[in-house]
Amino acid sequence: MSDNTIYVDDFERSNRLNRRIATIDAYYLAIVANKPFTEYFGDTRFSNLTEFVAEEEKINLMDFIDSYEGKELKGIFHFRNHKGEMRLNLITLFAQKTSSARSEINIEMVDVESLANINELLLDDIKKGRALFGLTKEYTFTYDMSNDIFKMCRYDIFSKDTIYKMSLIQWREFMINEGFIAESDIGLFKNLVGQILSYEQSFSAKITTSMRTQKQIMEKLIFTGMVYNKYNGDKIVIGRILTDENAHTNSNLIEMISDLSYDALTGVYNKKTITEYAKSLISANNDHKHDNYMDAYPTNLAIIILDVDNFKKVNDLYGHMYGDKILARIGRKLKEIIGDGGVIGRIGGDEFLIILFDITDENLLRGYLRAVRTQIKWEFINDFADFNITCSIGSSIYPKDASNYDELFRIADFCLYIAKEKGRDRYVFYRKEIHEEAYIKSITSSDKKNVSGREVNELRYISKVIEHFARNKRQAVSDLLTHIQETFNVDSVNIYRGENLELHKTFGQVLDNSSNALYAKSPGFKSMLCEKMFLESSFVGRVADVAPEFSEAMHQRNVICTIQIVLGNDMNNITGLLTIDKAGNAPQKWAEYEIQTSLIAAYLINVLIADEDRPYLK
Repeated sequence: MSDNTIYVDDFERSNRLNRRIATIDAYYLAIVANKPFTEYFGDTRFSNLTEFVAEEEKINLMDFIDSYEGKELKGIFHFRNHKGEMRLNLITLFAQKTSSARSEINIEMVDVESLANINELLLDDIKKGRALFGLTKEYTFTYDMSNDIFKMCRYDIFSKDTIYKMSLIQWREFMINEGFIAESDIGLFKNLVGQILSYEQSFSAKITTSMRTQKQIMEKLIFTGMVYNKYNGDKIVIGRILTDENAHTNSNLIEMISDLSYDALTGVYNKKTITEYAKSLISANNDHKHDNYMDAYPTNLAIIILDVDNFKKVNDLYGHMYGDKILARIGRKLKEIIGDGGVIGRIGGDEFLIILFDITDENLLRGYLRAVRTQIKWEFINDFADFNITCSIGSSIYPKDASNYDELFRIADFCLYIAKEKGRDRYVFYRKEIHEEAYIKSITSSDKKNVSGREVNELRYISKVIEHFARNKRQAVSDLLTHIQETFNVDSVNIYRGENLELHKTFGQVLDNSSNALYAKSPGFKSMLCEKMFLESSFVGRVADVAPEFSEAMHQRNVICTIQIVLGNDMNNITGLLTIDKAGNAPQKWAEYEIQTSLIAAYLINVLIADEDRPYLK
């Protein structure tokens, strides 16, 4: 017990929860210092600041203080604390006390290294608070007048779910119009909203509502709250929602119905709840999008469908109980990643639905999708030797892509299908200029796989190419390269030949600065090939350090994604190269069938080179 007490005392003595401030004179002597300042150095008779700075930094500290001219100035130096430890401190000089330019200066010190300790303790306190709230599935709410955002959260042991995030008036209308408030208590409820809106110092109201039970059972809930002053002086309303201990309702039944909103295995919403929530959110937006108070409402939403890759292998090899554990971990990880940014539900065996709030642009969406994909992958990185647990993701955006839930879901599902088709472990969000034609075909076809089954179609096409190759080699190869350029949505397919790797043939667009491929003779390019005789890059900018000549050549061509295949079998003296290039600024991962088809094309070209001593392409 005493050890813990000493730790807390030492921690409080050295942290910034109490500001360490002093006034120093022209000789760096502390004329006035507060208690945290002197306690940090362990001497209430604190004398000269230069006595505590690291010896090698003493001159720099004096020059730093001497350079002060009245404007706030910051610097970082090592100081010896009361334990004799040299600690990194941020020094701020500010607000002279006298009119003299340099007679007295105020100084504030912050122990930079201990900030990490404070952060860890604060995070630990937050987690403990959430866990305690989660034990009783606590509901809390906040209202911030500065942006007119009302937010209500439900706590679980592992996370908190945002139930509502909208304008306070919008929440009031939603609760009444959807029938969550008993008619007899609508007046009381409106009065409660008025108290929150007017920042009444404290309030409490008992409301009959079916909010917790999804309209199944009305119960008495107590909404209690107060005005809270934030660290920066701003004020917000905070509150809790409590059950009325005197209410004569069947609490066990209410809890059971409340639990029916959640998937027992993963702790996220079940399919019915997440679907109804998404539909109501979009419907409310459509109904009130011209209202003035909708400015604070999350009008831009993302619908995300996530499918767990290789989950069937887990069930087949390790059993369904182990598979359930995988799903539970994914549910917790998704809650951790999404946080207050949205809500999560499980809509099928290994499928999850995520609703993201306030997705104002594709970059923000891409950040979320990348985080989900990466962190799910790393969650299971060491769990299995012969395969990996990853995820495929499809997404659409409201209202950019569609204005109703069913259509948004279909679009996201279509994008998920593309992600899985391209090799899994990736995300695809809908872009009209790229996906519209294929999407329209997919929803008008009675069998989506016949329209979108690119891998199957590619295998069928390759078999026909091989048959054609036996009859007319040159034409078959030419047709195949044209097919790659047109159906893989690439800008240019190129063949380079000779000692100087000069451009021999182009299918599609002739790129700038593409007259040769001499970069293929550079050591960096060859190191990337290893022994595969080819490389594929979804973002060539990432290889600038490894292969600078290659990266620069792609930059000059405006190529962002590329497949490069050596023609022939001499890596020491490359005299032939096949390139499949995508230009622009949107990286896109290559599908496995795209890589394999390109390799087949290179193989057929090599056969021609060996078979013919004449120009082999028309």
